Amino acid sequence: MSTAPKRIEVPAFPGGKRICVTTSWDDGRVYDRWVVAAFNKLGIKGTFNLNSSILGRTGELPTDESGGYMDASEIAELFAGHEVAVHSATHPFLERLDSSQIITEIMDDRKALEELVGYPVRGMAYPFGTYNQQVITLLRDMGIVYSRTTGAGVTSFPPAEPLAWSSTLHAIRQTPNLQETWDNFYGNPHAGGVFYVWAHSYEYAKDRSEIERSFAPLAGKPDVWYATNIELYDYEDARNRLVIAANRKSVYNPSALTVTISLDGILCDVVPGLTRL
Repeated sequence: MSTAPKRIEVPAFPGGKRICVTTSWDDGRVYDRWVVAAFNKLGIKGTFNLNSSILGRTGELPTDESGGYMDASEIAELFAGHEVAVHSATHPFLERLDSSQIITEIMDDRKALEELVGYPVRGMAYPFGTYNQQVITLLRDMGIVYSRTTGAGVTSFPPAEPLAWSSTLHAIRQTPNLQETWDNFYGNPHAGGVFYVWAHSYEYAKDRSEIERSFAPLAGKPDVWYATNIELYDYEDARNRLVIAANRKSVYNPSALTVTISLDGILCDVVPGLTRL
């Protein structure tokens, strides 16, 4: 008969990583291409929140110099490996609209983006960062599982309300800046959690190289998990759904994701379904 472990723990992130880095980018301007190029090189992931009604529909790609919005035809290929999320169809102040208009803004955007990327779009960022309880209630009914605000704080995850999810900081506007905040966070060996950065790519329009310079210090860390917003949300949901047997001899994973557990300090992965220890 096998001996059950004395303690079974569920680390916050896959592989027992200490920190998760996730990012969020609004509006779908052509400069998103620069972010994707830098992130693909650095191994960082982004969530890109798009207004489908503002995207071009000509099939012709606008130049970077235009500073305009991307064409719908480039979305799927450009953001492969990252996440596309809702930002409303036309970028209004949602809390100023009635229920029918809010529903139209979100569902039109969600359906249009799903046609472009070929997968369920479940995440979002609020236009202008504003919302109210009516908006939150409607979003939940429409299948949106999280929505990022423009609020910020060192502890950003897990949010008490996923539909009012704040970030750690804005990439450019805040003091302390990105570099200092990251150095303080990562430099503390006892610190763990989510480091969540948001921005608009057009804020780097004057200097494309600044994107890679700014985010390079965050990249390539062996104890960091680089995830999109939805990957982080889904993993948190999966780890919280694990069912550990009372005798600690099996773990049931009802999710579709592999989840890391620690058996008396030894990491192992629990695949979907029943795992006997």
